[in-house]
Amino acid sequence: MPSEPAAVLIGSGQNSVAYELDGRILRLPRHCGAERDLVREAAALRAVRPLLPVPVPDLEVRRIDGQFVSLHAKILGEPLSDLTGLRIGAQRVLAADLAAFLKALHSLPIDSVEAEPAGASSSEWNGLLAQCEAVAFPLLSPDVVTALRKRFSDFLATCDALPQCLIHGDFGTGNILVDRGRLSGVIDFSGCGLGDPAYDFASLAAGLGDPFVDLVLAHFSPDTAARDRMGFYRMTFPLLDILYGVENRDPETVRAGVHAFAA
Repeated sequence: MPSEPAAVLIGSGQNSVAYELDGRILRLPRHCGAERDLVREAAALRAVRPLLPVPVPDLEVRRIDGQFVSLHAKILGEPLSDLTGLRIGAQRVLAADLAAFLKALHSLPIDSVEAEPAGASSSEWNGLLAQCEAVAFPLLSPDVVTALRKRFSDFLATCDALPQCLIHGDFGTGNILVDRGRLSGVIDFSGCGLGDPAYDFASLAAGLGDPFVDLVLAHFSPDTAARDRMGFYRMTFPLLDILYGVENRDPETVRAGVHAFAA
C-alpha cells in the first residue's frame, strides 16, 4: 500500500506552526488567540481575494482530531528572504510589483471586510510604552532609552489622527512569495485589518532595508510625517521581540531585540 504523504515543517512563529503536506499548507495555531485570528483571516481573504493583483491563500479552517487547523493550496513561489542576486533593475521590477499590491490593498473600501483594527489605539501604545519601561528599557543603554522615550512621545502626540485603510499587518519578507524575480503571491493575513498604511512599509523596510523600500515608495507620494511613522513602527519591532522573549523565556529573541539597538 502507498504510504501517506509526510508533513514537512516549513516555518514556526510566535502564533502558529506551518507544514507543507501533499501540495497544501497546513497551519496549526499555538494558542486560542491565534485560532480566532485564523477564522478572521479566512473571512477577510474571501472578501479581498478577487480584488488583489496576485494570488493569496484560500483558507479552509476546520478541526482535525480535535486540533484547530487551516489548509490552503500552496501558492507558486518561495518566500523572499533577502535581495541576494537581484541587481538594481530586477529590484525595481520587484518593487513595482509590491507597490501595485499595496496600492490595491490599501485602496479597498474599508467596509469591504469586517476588519478589526490592525493598528493600536493611543491607550494601547501607552500600554506598550509602560511594558517597555518595565521590561525592555532596563536592558538597553540610557542613551538609547532617552531616544526611545522621545520617539514614543512624538508619536503619541499624533496617533489618534492617523490615516486608516485596510493593511496586511505583517508585510515582512517571509510572507512575500517570489517566482523568477516577480511577486507571485502574498500569504499570512492574520494581521490584516484597519490601520496606518505606513505600518506595511515599515514591515517591508525591517526585512529588506530602506534603499529597497525607497524603490517601492517611488510609486507613492509619502510625506515626511508618513516616513516618520514608518521609522517609529520599525523601531517598535525589536522592542516587541524583547517583550516576547522575556515573557516566553526565549533568551535568543531577547538578545536579538537588544542587539538591534546596539548597532
